[in-house]
Amino acid sequence: MVKYVGTPASGGLTLAKIKIVNRRIAGFKRVVLAPHREKALFDAAVILAKDEIKTLMENTTGEHSEILNFQVMMLDDNGLKNMIYQKIEEKLGAAHSVEVVMEEYCARIKSINDGYLSLRTADIRDALTRVTDILDGKNRERFKLTEPCVVVADEILPSDLAVIDRQYAMGFITAGGSYHDHANIIARTMGIPSVCGVDSEILNPLNDTRQVALDGYTGEIYIVPNEATVAMFRHRMKLEQRDSVLLAKIRDAKLTMANGEEIQIFANCNDPKDITLAINNGAQGIGLVRSEILFMSTVYDLSLASQIRFYSECIRAAKGKEITIRTFDIGADKPLERLQLEKEPNPALGMRGVRLMYTQKEIFETQIEALLVAADRCGEINVMLPMVTVESDVTGYFTMVEQVKERLLNEGTIARDRIRWGIMIETPAAALISEQLAKYVNFFSIGTNDLTQYVMAADRINTNAARYFDPQHPAVVKMVEMVAQSAAKYGIKVSVCGESAADFECAKLYIEKGVRCLSMAQNAMLPIKQHLMEEFEIN
Repeated sequence: MVKYVGTPASGGLTLAKIKIVNRRIAGFKRVVLAPHREKALFDAAVILAKDEIKTLMENTTGEHSEILNFQVMMLDDNGLKNMIYQKIEEKLGAAHSVEVVMEEYCARIKSINDGYLSLRTADIRDALTRVTDILDGKNRERFKLTEPCVVVADEILPSDLAVIDRQYAMGFITAGGSYHDHANIIARTMGIPSVCGVDSEILNPLNDTRQVALDGYTGEIYIVPNEATVAMFRHRMKLEQRDSVLLAKIRDAKLTMANGEEIQIFANCNDPKDITLAINNGAQGIGLVRSEILFMSTVYDLSLASQIRFYSECIRAAKGKEITIRTFDIGADKPLERLQLEKEPNPALGMRGVRLMYTQKEIFETQIEALLVAADRCGEINVMLPMVTVESDVTGYFTMVEQVKERLLNEGTIARDRIRWGIMIETPAAALISEQLAKYVNFFSIGTNDLTQYVMAADRINTNAARYFDPQHPAVVKMVEMVAQSAAKYGIKVSVCGESAADFECAKLYIEKGVRCLSMAQNAMLPIKQHLMEEFEIN
């Protein structure tokens, strides 16, 4: 038995055979033609790669679809193409030029310390590796599984997960990657155990078909486990199955504290399918629908009719339960193909969220109209504004709302306004003036991801600053308490919709500070519910 330890990336336990997938290109037997011919081959490979990615997008939704859309954007990037053309002119050949530029480009991105783009290096590698595979005549069906196994690879790419047969994927082990990689985010959504950052020695071909015991909670990996280890894993897996059955029993239980106050557990979602699944899994409401998915979707678009359809389907999927839609949370920190925004030196502190209403007014007016029409036709909704920092963000946006609403009422397009308006508290400024902001809205939703980032001056996806990104830090908790007090004073609802809501210690802290609604990824709802029932002695 050989033991490895990596970084836990997706919880779960599994016992299965190993399947080694090593896609590193050696570059042998490549014939280099004249530069103009190599450029033509490269251009053709890019076209084919984009077509393949778009085909994958037809069967994906939500964040997975956005990842693939980003890959298409990168293959259209003129700066990247020009770098590759330059290498081809140096007679490196198209395939090798792509490999060289891929390494240079990814290294450059990491060196500028842009958190959002640093996350995208795996996506860039995924797209460019597809191009080199086409140039080399390699099969792009890279993860065709025919039996239950744990995939061991240098890296799991987002496009791999678009075609993988879930019934055979028992787990993932990677030598590279990190917890925040998009592939691992998707693995967590799919419920597949995953461990990353493992010694590359594990890619030894001799490990192929050997049995492995994988612990996605601790990052422990056992190759050819002994009988005692196998017995321990099987016992823990039975306990895990039993816990799942027990959790299902509290699905519809209400969390009512001794003083009569109820704690609500909501879900964060991307689209109607997510919402349906969350409601079926016991969500008492939907605390966050990310409307910016419309910029990446292959099912919907930004037209008025399509937006009305999207919001209407979301409302119906909630089945009469409370649902909150966030207005477009977009900006230079989130590059989007359909919205050309000027690059900024520090996009996290630039034009994003509600701030874009000043430069992208038409987009926001169309969204407001679609929300008003969908609510009028299908039922009441909550709508909240992201990235608020000053009162004029709120008053300016609501002035636009009133103008759109008045026009729709005069036209007879809507009969009433069925929207409750709120704001996200995700900047220290908004938290500090929350008492003033409470006068304008029906509810607050605390986005602890960004709030922690800004309070602690720590990029949440910068691993070197991870020790400072602490949602339990007294400064962050004090902000949450301040917001809860402001909400209580004006009798408005306050919830937390950041990732920390799914952390039991954080959830307990928030409730102690006055928060009564927690919104989280749906797979965390029942475990958090159980912990809270035990902590506050709720029957």
